[in-house]
Order: sequence, then C-alpha cells, then structure tokens
Amino acid sequence: MKKLLVMVAATLVSVAAFSQMEFTPKVSKGGGFDVSAGIDSGEAISIGGEVHKVFETEGGSKYIKCTSPKTGNEYAVWIGVETSHEYDGYKVYQMKSGAYCIYKVSVTSGNPYPVYLSASEG
Repeated sequence: MKKLLVMVAATLVSVAAFSQMEFTPKVSKGGGFDVSAGIDSGEAISIGGEVHKVFETEGGSKYIKCTSPKTGNEYAVWIGVETSHEYDGYKVYQMKSGAYCIYKVSVTSGNPYPVYLSASEG
C-alpha cells in the first residue's frame, strides 16, 4: 500500500511538472501615483486596437496614461512584459512583481485596464 501511495504521488508530481500553465482572473486593488512623474519611453502598446504611448518611472516600471471620464484626472495603467502565453484570446503580460495579466478595454470609460491572473501548472 505504501508503495502504491508513493507511485501515485510521483505520478502527480511528474504530471504537474510537464503540464502547461493555466490562468484564472483574480481581484486587484487600485492605488495612487503621480502620472506626470514618468518620462516617455519611446515605446507604444496596442490595446483594443488603440495605440498608447508608454511612459517609464525612474525605477524602470512602465505605464500608459488614461483619463477618467468622471473626474478628468489622469491615472496610470501599469504595463508588464509581453509573454508567449495567451488567455481567452488576449496576450498575457508579466509584471516586475511576477504577476500575470491581460489588458481589456472598459465598455463604460473606453480606457484599458489590467485583469490580473492567477497562474498554475495545468
């Protein structure tokens, strides 16, 4: 019986090690940032068919500027590095923190926003 349990555990570990990554959405929390503090990186990103200029902080983090239709205030949408993965037809990006996300466009504001993903071996 003990040998059988060891074989089952070894099989599960090997299956997990050789499977592809699977993603599921997770809830994110917002925060404040001085959007004018960054500099133009010379890069651009296309989200939802619209091209956005990419800005960079002193620490190397990248973001795009969006304007709130309610307040008129600018806010940052942080941009990760594009990966070779896709989720639900969208390119998956990886943030400096290691988190994964995709970018969608809000129906109400027309602005892009990240949908953070939980990554697992599947």
